[in-house]
Amino acid sequence: MSAPSPNVTPLVSIIIPCFNHGRYVMDAVESVWRQDYLSVEIIVVDDGSTDNTKEILKGVGAVKYVHQKNRGLSAARNTGIKNSHGEFLIFLDADDWLLPGAIKVNIDYLKQNKTLAFVSGAHEKVFVDIGESKYEFQEANTDHYIHLLQGNYIGMHAAVTYSRWVFDDFLFDENLKACEDYDLYLKISRKYPVFHHSNKIAAYRIHNSNMSGNIPKMLLYVLKVLKRQKNNLRTIKEKRAYKNGLKVWKNYYCMELYNKLSSNTSPLTGRDIFTLFKFETILGLKFILKKTIRA
Repeated sequence: MSAPSPNVTPLVSIIIPCFNHGRYVMDAVESVWRQDYLSVEIIVVDDGSTDNTKEILKGVGAVKYVHQKNRGLSAARNTGIKNSHGEFLIFLDADDWLLPGAIKVNIDYLKQNKTLAFVSGAHEKVFVDIGESKYEFQEANTDHYIHLLQGNYIGMHAAVTYSRWVFDDFLFDENLKACEDYDLYLKISRKYPVFHHSNKIAAYRIHNSNMSGNIPKMLLYVLKVLKRQKNNLRTIKEKRAYKNGLKVWKNYYCMELYNKLSSNTSPLTGRDIFTLFKFETILGLKFILKKTIRA
């Protein structure tokens, strides 16, 4: 599937939810200004921040600032949708940024095939504390729903550009406190065609306040989201992918937790140990043995 460069430039809405990320938000905004795609609107949804987010954005005329009481990430994104006018939408977290040429790459694919609900690309993980970055991409050419049942191959929400018509059918689930993007990918790919490519679209800033650092919480919600698909499974292939996905997620997050605890960089909690033993008992025993030997 090649990406042409037609002359029509539809409006793209960049929705930036922000909760106490005033120190980062202008990096996100400026990454949009640096794009070679000019037909954009930027909407920052301040989800009840208690830092200086409002003061930083005051007087930035090219940004539409929307404030709401703190209701969570999903609600902030839904507020952004309601306040946007673009034919296509990108959700850029306030502590991340778009890479050069990002908007045009995804829009060209979407303009070529208007049946696509969304297009996703690769991303770059930026590890702030050690000053390193890593290219992240998982191949998925066909059977996107099958792939997503077995893991989130997209990995970063800002790497996704949506067709607006999707949100006539779906919105972000405001009852989810994590993995709301994964929930949406599954719902959409179950019903509509999507496309994935290897071009780098966005940079994901890894720092201490990332939600993804709370591993027990992430595992709880990712399993909750995946189990919602159980009644939607129609074929043997889908059922096998679902069962494999449960194993994949448990193993992935428990290994992350094991490595985190083994590094002694974070305090040991009862919830961490409970999570290891509940989902990967052998890994939990291995950690306790390792801890005992060290003692």
